Amino acid sequence: MSKAWGLKVKPGDSPAMETMNPKIFYKEINKLSTKPMSLLKQTLLDLENLKIVPSKKLGQNFLVDGNVVDKVMAISDVRNGDVIIEIGPGLGALSEKILKIGAKLFAIELDSRLFNFFKSRFVNYNNLWLMHGNAVDFPTAGLPQNMGNFKVVSNLPYSISSTWISALLECCHLPLSISLITQIETAQRFFASVRTSEICPISIFLQSAYDRVCMHRIAASSFYPEPMVSSAMVSMVRKQNPFLFKPKTKQTIRWVFTKRRKQMGGIGKGGCIELQNWLSECKIATRQRPEEISIQQWKVLDEFF
Repeated sequence: MSKAWGLKVKPGDSPAMETMNPKIFYKEINKLSTKPMSLLKQTLLDLENLKIVPSKKLGQNFLVDGNVVDKVMAISDVRNGDVIIEIGPGLGALSEKILKIGAKLFAIELDSRLFNFFKSRFVNYNNLWLMHGNAVDFPTAGLPQNMGNFKVVSNLPYSISSTWISALLECCHLPLSISLITQIETAQRFFASVRTSEICPISIFLQSAYDRVCMHRIAASSFYPEPMVSSAMVSMVRKQNPFLFKPKTKQTIRWVFTKRRKQMGGIGKGGCIELQNWLSECKIATRQRPEEISIQQWKVLDEFF
């Protein structure tokens, strides 16, 4: 599955121009020529036929482990009739499973070559809606607002994980569940605890709307090419009463965390009047730092805007 999302590519740039040596890439195909067809071999053959060399610049790492695909599907609990959003479907490793189950799949792909391949490969499926575009601009892949509950199942481009989640949380209708493959540090940051160095604004926003179900490490060998960072699958479900912060509150929290090394007393003096009133009303200790404030206290800040 491709991680080719959300990056700015200048006109005329070739997605293959900054990648691995093509001789090494095609050597990988030849090494598998005598082995039974596998997801890895099929991926390499598809890339060869498309003349695509995976791009580091676009973050293209394709999921090539069938066991991981099955595990993602099991944890995501995709069923016939479900509405699923997939970001960056790439060559369709997850998509094929989703479509064959009978779920309605709304997918968005940025790479025009992969978009055209995907459209051709699954042309006979009437439960597929495919969009060509940037997932940060279209976080729900063009899903109509009247579709009811939906789930997200994706091998996310690591470079846009937090940006895409932030965009998704701006939507008026949140997914029932989210199952993502992403960089392990990002997954840990999503559900970081208070009083740790990992907690950040996206931790606060996401944990106010979702509960984590599980997180599993994924070996680098499950991708082609292997990513240089550790990976994990994280699954979460929407809270019964998800809390969404107002835009002004989010802006303020992000600003506070740019000064996370400072104490709240000093931060408040340079902040807006709403922040100062909140600090006084909630009796936030002047020596507290941003990561020491509970998520519930941040929710109270929302009442001051």
